Amino acid sequence: MKDILGMINLMNEQDDLSTLTRNRCVGAVPFAGRYRIVDFALSNMSNSGIQKVMLLANDKADSLLEHVGDGYHWGLTMTGESGVTILPPCQLAKDMRGDLFHLYSHIDILKNCTETYILLAPSSVIYHMNFENMVDYHLNNDADITILYKHVMEMDRHAHIGHAYNLEMNDQGRVISVAPTYHALPSLKPQNIDLDTMVIKRSLLIELIEQSMKLGSERYLKEVIWNRLGDIHVQGYANHGYVAIMDSIDSYYAHSMHLLQPQGWREFMINHESVYTRQEEELETACHHQALVRNSFIAPGCSIEGYVENSILFPGVKVNRGVSIKNSIVMHQCAIEANAYLDHVILDKQVVVEEGAILRGEFAHPIVAEKFVGIQHMTR
Repeated sequence: MKDILGMINLMNEQDDLSTLTRNRCVGAVPFAGRYRIVDFALSNMSNSGIQKVMLLANDKADSLLEHVGDGYHWGLTMTGESGVTILPPCQLAKDMRGDLFHLYSHIDILKNCTETYILLAPSSVIYHMNFENMVDYHLNNDADITILYKHVMEMDRHAHIGHAYNLEMNDQGRVISVAPTYHALPSLKPQNIDLDTMVIKRSLLIELIEQSMKLGSERYLKEVIWNRLGDIHVQGYANHGYVAIMDSIDSYYAHSMHLLQPQGWREFMINHESVYTRQEEELETACHHQALVRNSFIAPGCSIEGYVENSILFPGVKVNRGVSIKNSIVMHQCAIEANAYLDHVILDKQVVVEEGAILRGEFAHPIVAEKFVGIQHMTR
């Protein structure tokens, strides 16, 4: 797909992941024991034959940019004209924040591109997608814009969706109206949840940006599109596979725990080997004779002497003797000292839980420990 420019939008991320996003963007948050959330958007583009990608960076993107680099680990540096280009954030007044002004500030770059179409995707939504099929659908329906959505039934929901749009479509799949959805489980009716992904002609995107900036009444590209549904042909395209929207700490925790269920893992594992990430040196996991591990994902390089149940451990985690970890997410290089107890906890990188400490949260309100801290006791 040489005529498609990939664009990953960090500007619309919902910064509601507690301390996990205090100093990093949502796309940089670790997920599933070995990935960053942004890996899925990059992998989808690479697997779809998109070789040129632009990142609309926000002001917390430093660790994500270090992770992505030039795109080599995702196969995005195969030719001289491919790779990842960073569109840095601008210093904006509060009333000018949003992806629309960010896009406008880089309008000359968009005008100088040669690709006819742009595939715009978020960094904070996880799904598997062959964008070639979506582009073909867009062209076959002669649409101005094609929006990716997920048809969600109540039985499909295991995490709330707090910041999304519900799309109403006619029998031909054309989007005729949208409404924001801000609610937790359970859903009262099926919904078509916008996945913040679209195919749009580059010339139309430039036109919408410039027209909207002249009027000055909108801050987000989606607002521009929703306000012009009567004039612009917006088509919906369904994703039928695994989807995880990371817009809160509750949704991050729920989606992570869902992976430990047989059905959740099977859904996630579809096309699993085609998800790429930055390759680091991997050490063997040491599981000592007194250790006991049940229904957990243990990444390489961990050392386990205690009890781990229904939990996800990232590389380099050390679990000492007498430790009990349940229903928890423990990120890179954390150390859990002897006889500590963790239940419904998220530990960010390099947290030290001191000997005998008790950390006990709840499924709807897990305890979140910030990076690089030492912890004695925390309960809810």
